[in-house]
Amino acid sequence: SSGINAEYGEAILIRNCTTNCLFFLLRNPLRNSLPSTNTTRGKYAADFVCGACLGGMNSTLIYPVNVVKSYQQKQINAVPESLLTSCKKVLMERDYKLRKLYYGVQLNLTRSILSWGIINATYELCIYMFGRGVS
Repeated sequence: SSGINAEYGEAILIRNCTTNCLFFLLRNPLRNSLPSTNTTRGKYAADFVCGACLGGMNSTLIYPVNVVKSYQQKQINAVPESLLTSCKKVLMERDYKLRKLYYGVQLNLTRSILSWGIINATYELCIYMFGRGVS
């Protein structure tokens, strides 16, 4: 079958919707709370910090969903399970400890800080360039 339940689609949908909403809801307030700067380097540094903070927060918050999604992806030739069923199995495998759902989060956090910092600074640069008509 090819519904949203069939191949870990629920996890991806929850992850993407949650993190996108949080990112775009918090991006401007966070950016506006950072110190203002008059230099181009300072502006892009602040854009990097803003993206890095939000990306790190989002990826850490939603990390358990990625753990469950990874569990679902490694089930070869198995009958597709709902997100809730997979979540219960992962929790059982990890002794029902939330802390154990976060194993590996440090590497994920590092990746997210770098990638989202770069993505956000690049996005702001593109907005500036295309907004001014720079070719």
